[in-house]
Amino acid sequence: MIDFTVPPELDEVRKRVRAFVEDVILPAESEVDEAAFDDVLERLRKQAREAGLWTPHLPEEWGGLGLGPLGMALVSQECGASYLASLALNAMAPDEGNMHLLLHAGTDAQKEQYLRPLAAAEVRSCFAMTERAAGADPTMLATRAVADGDEWVIDGEKWFISGAAGAAFAIVVAVTDPDAENRFARHSLFLVDADNPGWQVIREIPVMGTEGPGGHCEVRLESCRVPAEAMLGEWGMGLGLAQVRLGPARLAHAMRWIGVAQR
Repeated sequence: MIDFTVPPELDEVRKRVRAFVEDVILPAESEVDEAAFDDVLERLRKQAREAGLWTPHLPEEWGGLGLGPLGMALVSQECGASYLASLALNAMAPDEGNMHLLLHAGTDAQKEQYLRPLAAAEVRSCFAMTERAAGADPTMLATRAVADGDEWVIDGEKWFISGAAGAAFAIVVAVTDPDAENRFARHSLFLVDADNPGWQVIREIPVMGTEGPGGHCEVRLESCRVPAEAMLGEWGMGLGLAQVRLGPARLAHAMRWIGVAQR
């Protein structure tokens, strides 16, 4: 028999998040307009830190609560009640998933350069995987990364890249071994800084219902050169590592939508 009882320590966190959303987040919604958004969010994030609810998905040594998938599912459900809640806790997409991936696959240097400012909400990031022609099949992704000395040169287009406008960096999925017999071993991940001249955010694509900081963007990578140490994780492990990121992210999105429906 399956026991669906929520562990008491996780239920306590869930109740704290619910109270924070009801008492702090929901009243703040009426204050938000285009001019005041950043000020309101900065205040809410300060209050989230003071409430001990900051970056709940990260380990304690990174300033978080160390919650696993079940704990984050409960937190995400409560955060679904307001579009401000995940932002206030620094547990919003796409940054939450990118933090998880960097923690899992990043070198010490990559964690210091990219994870630490994300954990402090000093920057935003994006995950550049989706392409127009690939649909839901990641093996159809066409963006290429070609080795050139001690650099990689990335070329391709990305589509509906959430948070890309204004992001400090991207995690890019690109083909590195198009002839690999195992089609799931043809891709690798790369960290690309937004000030790289080969990284271009073309436009924010209009969508219905899920606007957030940075929009959902069309992006072009054109002769985008990155150093060898920009590869995140092992060569050829891009799709496997993407699932390390996307699995928990799908759960978080689903639980947030339950929270939306409950409200």
